[in-house]
Amino acid sequence: MFESVPLFRELAKVMSWTSGPVNWELAGQTAAALSGTGMAEISSGQAPAASEDDLVQAVHAVELWLDQVTALPAVQGPVRKLSRAEWVTQACSSSGLGVYVEPVAKGMGDSLARQLGDVGIAGIEATGSPIADAMNAMGAMLYGVQVGTVAGHLAGQLLGTYDLGFPTLDPRMVATVGGNAEAFAHDYGFDATEFRYWLLLREAAHRRQFAGVPWLQPHVASLISAFAQGADFDPNRLLEQLGGLGFDPNDPESIQQALEQPDAFRVEPTAQQRVVLDKLQALVAFTGSWVDHVVRAAGGDKLSSLPRIEEVMSRRRAEKGPGEKFMEQLIGLDLKPADHRLGQRFCEAVVEARGQEGLDRAWQRAEWLPKRSELDEPSHWLVRLAGAESGLPDPE
Repeated sequence: MFESVPLFRELAKVMSWTSGPVNWELAGQTAAALSGTGMAEISSGQAPAASEDDLVQAVHAVELWLDQVTALPAVQGPVRKLSRAEWVTQACSSSGLGVYVEPVAKGMGDSLARQLGDVGIAGIEATGSPIADAMNAMGAMLYGVQVGTVAGHLAGQLLGTYDLGFPTLDPRMVATVGGNAEAFAHDYGFDATEFRYWLLLREAAHRRQFAGVPWLQPHVASLISAFAQGADFDPNRLLEQLGGLGFDPNDPESIQQALEQPDAFRVEPTAQQRVVLDKLQALVAFTGSWVDHVVRAAGGDKLSSLPRIEEVMSRRRAEKGPGEKFMEQLIGLDLKPADHRLGQRFCEAVVEARGQEGLDRAWQRAEWLPKRSELDEPSHWLVRLAGAESGLPDPE
């Protein structure tokens, strides 16, 4: 009887999800609805969008520029002109945003199971039990809506797949998203071709990090996993938060509206998580600042609008869009941290002391990445690096 009622049919479908801690099917549907993938991607008055061949030619050129300023090698990979719908499809997956979200979702689920098990709810931690399956499906649904909300907003915001400073898709890919870059260039009066070269220069520099440094992705994954494992989830606090956001279990519309607010899943990090978060934030600050530095070095004499582009992008970084705010609340990581300027000053100080080759030494091994305290005091990193190169143990 219930199978003939659309609401129950869809609810049964959602609650039957068993393919991981995030319901990616629901995430994709939510993102597609929010991103307006059916809207025209180019508004009137903009310059004609670049073709994929134009992007390939630009990437080839900027890779040569980067070769002149850094020893971090180029990485071969696809160059794509993605529509918003194509980006959403790839981002709403375990290999897209799931790289960052799934460990956190699993950590929260495990913490919830422990909490409920501690208060005597039998079977909550037993894999395959009806109550455990129901809780896992419910958690996957909640995270599916949240991730879909993130992706839906980001689809209309991202200029490229590395716009967050971390890859949102296959790290080997360099790509634009929809007509967002053309619209941005038009709105700020930038030459469309020059802005395209600047954007792809950044994308290619990030690709050299995340697809070219063999230990970087596993290192990021291990930090996110450690962060997730340190979760101490309080279900009562979540219900209080959702209640404050207008969550009414009897009103499906209020449920959706509550889950689509950035504060829906705000969870204060534990002391254990703060230690890991400190390392993650330092990594985010350094990777972004390193790219800023090599882009300026590689494109400074080739892109006449570079100073103004940097000024506009600095303001854009400070004014986080809704997608970034949702993402920060969902995974607990600020992808545009306030200490970004510290990272920039760190890179400048290291290059002044040891040149670009000295700065690139940070990519030799994970232990040589700058710590948060060393972003404040680059001399401490230089001393530690010199000691490590001489075979001395890390003082900490």
